[in-house]
Amino acid sequence: MRATWAFIGCAAAVALVLLLVTSNVRATSNSLWLYEQLFERNEVPRRSGITILELRGVGATIQDYFNSDIEPLVVTASINGAPVSLFGDDEAAHMADVKRLFAKTYRVQAFSALILAIAISAALYVHRGQAATMVRSWFSRGAIIAAGAIAIIGIASVMAFEQVFLLFHYIGFPQGNFTFSTQTDYLVRIFPYGFWADITVVIGAMTLAEAAVIWVAVRVARYFWK
Repeated sequence: MRATWAFIGCAAAVALVLLLVTSNVRATSNSLWLYEQLFERNEVPRRSGITILELRGVGATIQDYFNSDIEPLVVTASINGAPVSLFGDDEAAHMADVKRLFAKTYRVQAFSALILAIAISAALYVHRGQAATMVRSWFSRGAIIAAGAIAIIGIASVMAFEQVFLLFHYIGFPQGNFTFSTQTDYLVRIFPYGFWADITVVIGAMTLAEAAVIWVAVRVARYFWK
């Protein structure tokens, strides 16, 4: 029985980590304000020839696409006063793969929340008086794992972001349709490496901050929930 609860505790800690990361991925991928800030920070209007107002519309269209069943992705923007269809067939196919990857991420988010809820409910039902101590331990462990994982990924990204980014694409898109040219393809002009490096930093910072809050909250909770 002790081994069973040890396994449940590990599962709950990992579920907490996954819930934090996937929730932050979902929040950033649906933040039009963040898109605008990163477009400006990475000089996307200059790189692409698309005004920031038009880029806001592009970002909104892409976000709507990720949250719908519409296929294929069609995005138009005004460039030099003329409407232009931004993405070719290869780019649209890649974005369809990105949408599927987001869908998997959201399923992991929901599954992690379910595992965490079941573990906490089981602890409350079976252990009652000891449940508070167990749950605090799980959350503390999860916060430490999250901080450690983000630190490792952060160090790797600082040292070699392009290599880490490429590895992620090889894993996430094994079909290999993720190579585009900044000379001919708007997808990589609108979303350059810098955009993804910045959004990775934002997700990592959010996760670290949440892990710190959880870790502190666990210690404060010792005095109120025993």
